[in-house]
Amino acid sequence: MNSLPKFLLRLGALTLAATTAVPAMAEYPEKPVTIIVGFGAGGGVDTVSRAAANALGESLGQPVTIKNQPGAGGGLATTALKAMPADGYNIVATTSTTLTFDPHAQDLAFNVDDFDYIAAFGVFPEALISLPSRGWNTFADTVAEATSKGEPMSYASTTSVDRVVLGMIAKQDGVTLNPTPTKGGAEAVAQTLGGHVDFAYSSGTYYAQAEAGNLQVLAVFGDERIEGFPDTPTLQELGYDISSMNMVLFLVPKDTPDEVKAKLMDAFGTAAKDSRLLETLEKRNMGSFVPVGDEISTLIHKQSDQFKAAVEASK
Repeated sequence: MNSLPKFLLRLGALTLAATTAVPAMAEYPEKPVTIIVGFGAGGGVDTVSRAAANALGESLGQPVTIKNQPGAGGGLATTALKAMPADGYNIVATTSTTLTFDPHAQDLAFNVDDFDYIAAFGVFPEALISLPSRGWNTFADTVAEATSKGEPMSYASTTSVDRVVLGMIAKQDGVTLNPTPTKGGAEAVAQTLGGHVDFAYSSGTYYAQAEAGNLQVLAVFGDERIEGFPDTPTLQELGYDISSMNMVLFLVPKDTPDEVKAKLMDAFGTAAKDSRLLETLEKRNMGSFVPVGDEISTLIHKQSDQFKAAVEASK
């Protein structure tokens, strides 16, 4: 009897066994995704991330969990992300200045080129404020008075960002602006209301007092004027080549596969329209700025270049 049919039968069986022994590649995501928040629970970054988590999970088809890892102004979580697998299962949420500013102001284990950027939600309404009784309508009036009197002015400072920006401005305009360090936005507002400083920097704590007419908003740090204060110019409109659009930023390790990033960007794009997220941004006076993908990556690198120049100019 011819043995060829048995040989072919055995070969077919081996081929079938070989093909069935190799599992099909799973399609991302096949397990829960974690957002590692670089700040403590209850803050702006945490609140916005939690507001987006449900919509992200619905879009991805997997739960999106939140894990808080505060420290070093978001730097601890960002440093940890650099060593994680580039598979899309770990996303860090931090402030954009953690990437655009901090690496230029101090020696860190990461820089803006170490990550891929997925999205950003909202803009903290950073601004310079003063008492209305000072008679300044914008920060141009503040600088004009400092120039005419030739005397130093003091301001309540809460971050190294505001000290660098105002250091650059002082150098450009030939005035002396001395920072008075505070422990945060609430203290900066209190120092201003109490008349202990000439003006202050605040990332948003001032908003309710300014709406009530107790504070004057002099200048906006971002690219656009703040909702509710349409007459207040940006620093760029006042002639300073700097902007600080501090956003809640979502990033993944460098070289995350394109197909994984595409799914994440689609999910974040969907979440950007979610009513729960938009309500949270509105309550925190953070607007509705929600760039995704290439748009946010381009903006982050542009701001990094601006801060690098500002740090050098302020020295």
